[in-house]
Amino acid sequence: MRQQKLFTNLTKTMSFLHKNEGLDHHLETSKHEQLEKIMHVNWKLPINRVLASSVAALLATTSVYAIPKGPCDTKPEVCCEEPKPGPFAFSYPLDMNITCPRDFYVHVDGLAFQAKQDGMEFAISNSEFDPSTSPTTGISNGEVLGFSNDHSDWDYNPGLRFGMGFYLDHDAWQVDFTWTWLNITNYKNESIPPSSTNALIPEFLIPGSESATMSATNNTVSASWKASYNVLDARLGKPYYVSRYLILNPHFGVRAGWIDQHFSVDYGGAYSGVARAIAHSDNDLWTFGARTGLNTDWILGKGWSLFGNVAGSLLFGKFDIDQHLDYGDSDGYNLDDDFYQNVTNVEIALGLSWGQHFDKNKYRVGLRAAYEFHEWFDINNIRKFYGPSPYYANDRVARGNLNLNGFSLSLSLDL
Repeated sequence: MRQQKLFTNLTKTMSFLHKNEGLDHHLETSKHEQLEKIMHVNWKLPINRVLASSVAALLATTSVYAIPKGPCDTKPEVCCEEPKPGPFAFSYPLDMNITCPRDFYVHVDGLAFQAKQDGMEFAISNSEFDPSTSPTTGISNGEVLGFSNDHSDWDYNPGLRFGMGFYLDHDAWQVDFTWTWLNITNYKNESIPPSSTNALIPEFLIPGSESATMSATNNTVSASWKASYNVLDARLGKPYYVSRYLILNPHFGVRAGWIDQHFSVDYGGAYSGVARAIAHSDNDLWTFGARTGLNTDWILGKGWSLFGNVAGSLLFGKFDIDQHLDYGDSDGYNLDDDFYQNVTNVEIALGLSWGQHFDKNKYRVGLRAAYEFHEWFDINNIRKFYGPSPYYANDRVARGNLNLNGFSLSLSLDL
């Protein structure tokens, strides 16, 4: 009987609330009005007290959440998804996404380099030559002749670069070996109009008393410069992603090089009564030392990327200098000089690359085209001579840099 009364009172209370717009309309009525209506419930019954307290609490709670949202509270609609950051600095794939990888690669590069070297001048033009006072007088209105900084004086020479390498299981470290070969050949001819006041003064002949007659017989000179360039590199690197579109590959290793040069100058009839005077100069270098650098790949997408590489070497070198003069039966010379010297060189390469997987990702083929710059410092150590007589001849070392710059095209295969 007691439970039936409780149920009846609960039913009346709920009916009363619905008659007064119910719980669904509390959001539009003030909290005080709803509480005032609830006060008409028979408070003598305990269940009514509990129910009224519960409804009052419910009204208080719903009224808080019923506050209309302001214009700043509404989240604006996003027309597109926000880009997700990263990942950053994650490991380079060991197998280059190749199925059944062997972690081995080879590449062959064709080179077309222009070789230039400082200190390759071989004569001086004196347009105000006076036979009555020469060789005791100085040079008037002179001009240095020979290979210069003008690009037209230096030819592009063919070369080849071959490399092979592999990836270690230990953190995908990269080990590779590279051989670079270049054949250098350049020719240069100089002449002046024959005249009693014009003369070509050689830089590779020891001066003599007969040099005063150069103006009458010597008005042409020709030179040839040939060099064989061989460099071996072994390096250890670690490629890794800085972001999804940038790969860095710091590396270090060793470099060995053999650069053999031969420079000959034909002065024709440099002295009276002599048909030809030819000066030969061999400047050979063997070097070995440390090399370090950084390779970068800037990924564009669809297999394309830009790359920029820089490296430098600090080497210990041995020079073998041999100079001699073929000059009739007399006044020739032979000069030998062997010495050791530290050698430095820097190199830069900038270019565009493309790569694609083939045969169900069993291998990857890549192409690279680049412009390269290589500088070897102070490796021209040929001596030159000039003075009023053989007893007062001056000599100086050319001390020139060897510069290689040009284009390379590379074909690579990853297995």
